[in-house]
Amino acid sequence: PDGPVPLGIECSGTIAAVGEDVPGLQIGDEVLAIAEFTFGSFVTVPAQYVVRKPPHLSFEEAATIPVAFLTAHYALNHLGKLKAGERVLIHSATGGVGLAALQLAQQAGAEVFATAGSAEKRDLLRWLGVQHVMDSRSLAFADEVLETTHGEGVDVVLNSLAGDGIRKSLSILRPLGRFLEIGKRDIYQDSRLGLSPFRRSLSFFAIDMDPVVHERPSLVAEMLQELVVGLQTGRLSALPHRVFPLSNAVGAFRHMAQAKHIGKVVL
Repeated sequence: PDGPVPLGIECSGTIAAVGEDVPGLQIGDEVLAIAEFTFGSFVTVPAQYVVRKPPHLSFEEAATIPVAFLTAHYALNHLGKLKAGERVLIHSATGGVGLAALQLAQQAGAEVFATAGSAEKRDLLRWLGVQHVMDSRSLAFADEVLETTHGEGVDVVLNSLAGDGIRKSLSILRPLGRFLEIGKRDIYQDSRLGLSPFRRSLSFFAIDMDPVVHERPSLVAEMLQELVVGLQTGRLSALPHRVFPLSNAVGAFRHMAQAKHIGKVVL
């Protein structure tokens, strides 16, 4: 599209002005929000994309919440209908969406399998209570899942791997399994995908929150409220994060590009 790229899509902060007919929000409220151009000093955003920040969260902690938790909640709960006792495989589970998904899966009572790309990240997943931890940079995870589950596989995959990682992940879905694709590369490249695994009556969901936010604002508002309730009651918690001053935005992007970060990077 023409025009500037909307750099930054989530934020936390204090309300500086309120338009007419906005119930429940007032100047001075501390909030978190989904918004475009959030690298600016001020942002104007429809009220349904704004929720009050739980008082116990810092602004930095609150900024880790909106996109990661909305994506995970929409994927696992709204589309995937993850239930207690089901098995879920979360790829790249130490990223923002992955760690949010881990909290939601544990809250749902699912049995979690997770991958990560370094020994340090895999150790973190074990410390967070994940029993089945594997390497996201190898395709051996598929055989490991089948071995652990005695050939049955998993009910849900939250996928961000590209190429053969998609095919391997599809191959370990049980009948009626749900494949939740949050990666973009294969979709943008119009990659081919064989349909034979779908003989098991599988479902494939391609997930991009941008059209969800624009086409289903009431659903986004409802999910944000549900997440805030989880945060207020302590069932959910802010994500691990590293804070960079805005004056070192270059350093923040460089840090993220090296794929060494865990959770979120906050400016």
